[in-house]
Amino acid sequence: MKKIKKVVFLIILFSCIPMWTQEVIKPILIDSLEVKTDNYIGKDNLKNDYFSFKNVIKKRNSSQEYEYQNLSLGKIKGICITNPLQVVVFYEDFNSLVLLDNQLNETQQINANRFETPIKIEAFGLASQNQVWLYDGFLQKISLYNFKTNTIKIISTPITEKIKDYHSDYNYFYWINESNTLYSISIFGKIKTLGNIPDYDTIQVIDETNYIIKLNNELLYFNSNKPLGQKIDLNKKSFTNFFYTNGILSIFTDNQIINYKIDLP
Repeated sequence: MKKIKKVVFLIILFSCIPMWTQEVIKPILIDSLEVKTDNYIGKDNLKNDYFSFKNVIKKRNSSQEYEYQNLSLGKIKGICITNPLQVVVFYEDFNSLVLLDNQLNETQQINANRFETPIKIEAFGLASQNQVWLYDGFLQKISLYNFKTNTIKIISTPITEKIKDYHSDYNYFYWINESNTLYSISIFGKIKTLGNIPDYDTIQVIDETNYIIKLNNELLYFNSNKPLGQKIDLNKKSFTNFFYTNGILSIFTDNQIINYKIDLP
């Protein structure tokens, strides 16, 4: 009986141990912006903010605002703002991507149903050298599609476990499976297992070792080389979404985007 009580005590004890250290990251407030939106997307490396409202994409900076809408393709599923000169929009209902320029003018449509061998787009992102990352739900493989030459190259073996979340940059595509394991694949097809991710509500993968999660209205920064994360002290009771780029952390709360300068360790 004593042994059972001890085991129960240890389970309770370890379940109460926080996954972050006592050290807190304190961002510095830069400014805030009032917006009318139902989805904050993020900030690009030129400090333009992107958000959507009633299926209209909006891009705003200190002096201008641009809009894009395509009623014929249905509801927007995802937006990639890796390159402000080439924004990528995903319309799942029509299995299509749309490329936009820096003023949100449409420059190209990519319909994956019309490929020589059609694929089902379930994940996407802008890669380097006129390419986009594509995860094909039919084959369960990751490919690179060149939208200048209209050619596609499969670079992975089948991914057997469902992709729960994904992020990308020019050179790497990252994904998290339902077991909360983080992986990356390079443009050359090299796959790495990057470790397990703690439970989260939303996540942004910054690179192979750094990521930020939102959990229960807390923001936590993690470096995979360290056992514990660090809390980011926002002094806010609640927020809907966040986005980090180039030392700027943007928080969306109600109808306001709040920007902070932040130095990650």
